[in-house]
Amino acid sequence: MVARGGRGGRGNARFAHAQNRVPVLAEDGEIPCEVTLELELQLLADVAIMGMPSVGKSSLLRASTRAHPEVAAYPFTTLEPVLGFVIGQERDFVLVEIPGLLEGAHRGVGLGSDFLRHAERVKTVIHLIDGAAEDPVGDYIRIREEMRLHGGTLAGKPEIVAVNKMDVPEAEARREEIESSLRARGVRPSFISAAGEVGVGDLLLRVEQMLADHAVPTPAQAQPPAVVLTPQPVGPRVSVERDGDVFVLRADRAERIVRRVNLDDWMVQVQLWGELRRMGAVRALERAGARAGTTVRVGDWELEWK
Repeated sequence: MVARGGRGGRGNARFAHAQNRVPVLAEDGEIPCEVTLELELQLLADVAIMGMPSVGKSSLLRASTRAHPEVAAYPFTTLEPVLGFVIGQERDFVLVEIPGLLEGAHRGVGLGSDFLRHAERVKTVIHLIDGAAEDPVGDYIRIREEMRLHGGTLAGKPEIVAVNKMDVPEAEARREEIESSLRARGVRPSFISAAGEVGVGDLLLRVEQMLADHAVPTPAQAQPPAVVLTPQPVGPRVSVERDGDVFVLRADRAERIVRRVNLDDWMVQVQLWGELRRMGAVRALERAGARAGTTVRVGDWELEWK
């Protein structure tokens, strides 16, 4: 519970009793609690597919799951994260495709900051590279830098690098060069063709193994504390304060009544004083020194005790 609604007011029928057959009193509802919240959506997934635009992320998601993201030969075909469920050999997991990132994504370029936050809660990242791109390793370095600049734990998550489009002759011809450059950076890449579903199975097995190796339960102390607002106790809460010669009555129920009635009406005044007596307000006023002729303030209204 993040906000507590006020208790509803009572209608005039609730004030009827043997001595008051024609009740004219009624209550407003309580003023509710108001809380302003800023909510940020983060999709829950185990593994994120990340990379530059048009590297084949949607094709990999299609080849790995039953999801059907749009696949087309132009950048930014995917405009929002897409989830898919992978049925693995040892464990199942949820895969999310993060739309293509550009340099400056951490600052919001190409809605990059909106996309990056969806990867913050994943356990593992598949970093997909276009093997037929002009500079595949450079693209990898640029996306890694955006992940670092985004902050948080994203850059430190376990990662598998997959080089895609190996069915393209240009990519296959540069395989050794790409592998050598990545291994020099401590990266052991997988080579796949997502469109032809070649090597995808082996890649998913690597993902399963990585998830198993990093299956560390989240410590309880890392969880943010839950915000719980509990209702206040039901019942009259009456107190009296002095403001010069005026006796200020603090009673939620009395304030809710006077907001709804015409205090110039003699019948209203009679019934109001009877209700104040029943809730213990008259006794509290007497103990505070109030007497006939005393001015009593209830909320924003002042009454003369008759």
